Amino acid sequence: MLDTRIQHLILSMLGIILLGTAGYVVIEDVGWFDAFYMTSITLATVGFEEVWNMSDLGHLWTIIIMFSGIGLFFIIAGHIAAQAVDLKRYRRFRMAKRVKRLEEHYILCGYGRMGQAIAKELLAANKSFVVIEKDTSKVEDLLHQDVLLIEGDATQDEILIEAGIQNATTLIGVLKDDQDNLFLTLSARSLKSDLLILTRATVPSSIPKMQRAGADKVINPYEAAGTKLARQAMAPGVVDFIELIMNRGNLDLALETVVIEAGSGAEGQSMVDLEIRKNYNIIITAVEERTGEASFNPDPNYKFKASDKLIALGTVDNLVVFEKLCKAFI
Repeated sequence: MLDTRIQHLILSMLGIILLGTAGYVVIEDVGWFDAFYMTSITLATVGFEEVWNMSDLGHLWTIIIMFSGIGLFFIIAGHIAAQAVDLKRYRRFRMAKRVKRLEEHYILCGYGRMGQAIAKELLAANKSFVVIEKDTSKVEDLLHQDVLLIEGDATQDEILIEAGIQNATTLIGVLKDDQDNLFLTLSARSLKSDLLILTRATVPSSIPKMQRAGADKVINPYEAAGTKLARQAMAPGVVDFIELIMNRGNLDLALETVVIEAGSGAEGQSMVDLEIRKNYNIIITAVEERTGEASFNPDPNYKFKASDKLIALGTVDNLVVFEKLCKAFI
């Protein structure tokens, strides 16, 4: 939508065309069409021959039309460029306001093939997330999808802060180069110590470096794909079942990680005490303690402790209710 100033300038250009045409009609005593044609080729500066033998006064009128039209054209172009810059600023300001309202969201750094697949999964799971991307072609694609976006270099601290890193729970780094993902990990960990950082490494030797830099989990996509294919070949039924749960499909089932927070209603309670099957109709398949020790098919009498991570299977609604129980009382 053009602003009022540009609309007025365009009307002024139409006025010059009309005035120039009328001037030729009066000065040179020619027809309206010939006068309009002469005005048009003068403003367009195409360099065609004069339609008639023009007088000196006609030549002077041509010069006036030419310089007036060219000057006005550059003024219009300048205003349009300024409006484009203002529109970009407004878009960034609007995005920043929406990001500021986010809490416990994900930050996805990079929107290549892997980033697009991750964004698709986050959208399907109805998770709040913001994408950081600097490639202008990918930025336009994201804007058309109405995805929350911060345009810039994800390795810069100010961009991560703009993406709401202080309120985020998880950062996913899938930038193009391992070096960028390593630098991103360092920056993110320095900004928030308890942030869950997941990143990608295409070279195996980069994995320990990223872990030392603060990454909680580093994934080599080639190894992950190879492992998945091998498991699909050896136990296709098991893999298909897990895929069905993770992708939900037509089932209202989810496999989620639930963290027991200190001061929550679940702390110090066991599955028997909480009557999990009766009250929540979910299955606790595994418990990972703060020490890192994990137990599958845990003892029903095990007392949940703060920072325990539970792997729970159940319907989405039931898991949401159970997660509220595991949240600390405010």
